[in-house]
Amino acid sequence: MKNNPFRKTVILSLVGLGLTAAFAAAARSAYARNEARGDAAQQGASGESNLAASKDTIHIAQPLVGEGSSEHETNLGNLIADSIRAASNAEVAILPADEISETTIPASDIKPGDLAKALRYANDPSDTIVVLNLTGSQILQAAERSVSHLPQPFPGFLQVSGLQVRYDPTQPVGKRVKLAGADSSEISSTKTYRVATTRTLAGGGLGYFKVWKKADIADDTNISVTKALATYLAGHKVLTIAIEGRVAPLK
Repeated sequence: MKNNPFRKTVILSLVGLGLTAAFAAAARSAYARNEARGDAAQQGASGESNLAASKDTIHIAQPLVGEGSSEHETNLGNLIADSIRAASNAEVAILPADEISETTIPASDIKPGDLAKALRYANDPSDTIVVLNLTGSQILQAAERSVSHLPQPFPGFLQVSGLQVRYDPTQPVGKRVKLAGADSSEISSTKTYRVATTRTLAGGGLGYFKVWKKADIADDTNISVTKALATYLAGHKVLTIAIEGRVAPLK
């Protein structure tokens, strides 16, 4: 397996920013386990994603746009967030823009493997889905961090599923965001929700160690983001993915 400088930087940043010794050690340990898989794990994947193995054709009814995922909601971000939520049976999914390639997949009939280019870590078997147990208050803090760099792009900007994020970047820190469920239901600050995300983000990457700790990790599904997307696509012959206002300015 090739070294991933970004993930090494994440771990070093966690330590440098004063993360608790136990959590930092856990992050280093997780990285070490991934490295220990070595070339054998990469060869086990045959250098191909799960997407590439499928010979089915999917009709893309409208372009899937990844450009801008670090600044605003994208329909490609919605698709991937929906797929990791479905794979983990979580109530909410949050996906950092860092996972999404800045690409556009045109409307056409394509092979699922053609969608692999939408995933930045498509061939990384360690890029698995992890479920966190987070309170509504923590989800709100995560949403606050997600929009904290606007109007500048931020790799930690979150694409979401099962959630509505309304924001006003002109407001003070901690008061920029209002949350609701996908059906406009209330997100209770004290209720605990199952929130699916990527292993790196669950480990506190991109500054999210300020929002949750190791104790909030409920489960590593061992399902890669690539496999989750492949499974999701298998249930769709036609894809019509729209911008739904999941993440939008507060009016």
